Amino acid sequence: MTNTGRYTSGPIVLANLAASIDSLELRRAEGAAFDNLVALSKLLFIRGDVLGRMADNERAELIATEAIASSPDAATGFYIRARLAGRFHRFEEASVHLDQAFAAGYPRNKIDAEKAALLQATGRYDAALLLRDRLVQDDPGIHTLGALASLLAEMDRWATAEATYAAAIDADDGVSPLPCSQLLFEWGVSAMRSGDLDRADAIFAELEAILPGHVPGRGHRAEVALGRGQLQLALMLVTPLLETSDDPEYRATYAEILAAHGNAKATREAERAASAYEVLLARRPEAYADHAAAFFIGIGNRPQRAVELALANRKLRDTPRSRNLLAKALRNAASLAGAGSTHVSNLMSLRGTGHRFGHPQGATR
Repeated sequence: MTNTGRYTSGPIVLANLAASIDSLELRRAEGAAFDNLVALSKLLFIRGDVLGRMADNERAELIATEAIASSPDAATGFYIRARLAGRFHRFEEASVHLDQAFAAGYPRNKIDAEKAALLQATGRYDAALLLRDRLVQDDPGIHTLGALASLLAEMDRWATAEATYAAAIDADDGVSPLPCSQLLFEWGVSAMRSGDLDRADAIFAELEAILPGHVPGRGHRAEVALGRGQLQLALMLVTPLLETSDDPEYRATYAEILAAHGNAKATREAERAASAYEVLLARRPEAYADHAAAFFIGIGNRPQRAVELALANRKLRDTPRSRNLLAKALRNAASLAGAGSTHVSNLMSLRGTGHRFGHPQGATR
């Protein structure tokens, strides 16, 4: 699939990323200019995506907002606001800011890339496809082809999506494993959503060979192992993430694995994940409604809370996944109300929702 030898060592890249962030943080403390603030925000988002660090994403947003105050022009400020709003699933706000950025003269190709992501995130696939196709024609690189592949996968055009993912890998002309690793993550998530767990596992294995420290890839591979009944492997994959990531998704997966083992600690771990989700929902209800709803349908075992969150997510975006999530939440709540029983389910059809903290609009969690 990929030539792993062509990329710089993953640990070296992550060490360099940390060093660059530290250097830019020092410049910020000394009064960094706009370009340095934007660069620092970008690198923090990348590290947050790759290492599953919510705290990095929070800090990245803070610094990006700080950069807006020193933006060289209004168009750039509107564009940064749009990207931040889109990243955290405030889709209507993002659309307004994109229109403002375009009216103020921001480059059309960058506006179109963000618009395509918003259209995809909100289920307007045909309109998104027009933009994605045009962007690929203008610049057939790993990012444009990868975004097109992600859209095709969401449109259930899996064979074409697979070919496009492969073309995106072939188009990568850099030596950093970061773009390729994020693309492989999206590819693996798409395979999970299509129900092909063997394919997903092979893709996540490729990702781990390129960038062993990619936390979401390892976490999703644990979900795949759980779905295939490989409980010891799933446990081995997810356990280290509980210490390195502050994303409750991995603790939720851990709780599911413990429940599958019949371990009584599963309830306690699920409660810890539930508390963490509620903290995130209080801060960013739009960004976490889908993941939290899936959690509360299953091991979180709060059916009415799941319905509330699935409804909120459905109002944000009309996609097959949002409709499916709501239908499952409603069925689960009705079933439990009628049976008066508890329920623990495997969430393979609900989880693995590539959160474009890689790209919430279509890419990354």
